[in-house]
Amino acid sequence: MSKNRSRVLSWIVLIVFSFVIFSSSLFIIAHAGHDCTGDDCSVCMELSECHKTLNSFAAPAGGMLQLALVLIIAAVITKTLIKPCYDHITLISLKVELLN
Repeated sequence: MSKNRSRVLSWIVLIVFSFVIFSSSLFIIAHAGHDCTGDDCSVCMELSECHKTLNSFAAPAGGMLQLALVLIIAAVITKTLIKPCYDHITLISLKVELLN
């Protein structure tokens, strides 16, 4: 039960994290060329918060994503290089006992 609960919690955190990153990026894109009203511009303050959010969350996430991609590529390359060495199927490799 706890394993299932932690899995669901992990998915919820991933969805919320992805939503925050996506919505911050979308807000920056949508309001990049707005007409500023002065020092107390609410759009500029929100843009600043979105930049802070992306700088604090997106950089570590990008690093983790890069590491995950490198590990996946290394696993695929290793599997494609090692598997042909073990493709030979013989009675000895299958360890079949021929008992009479």
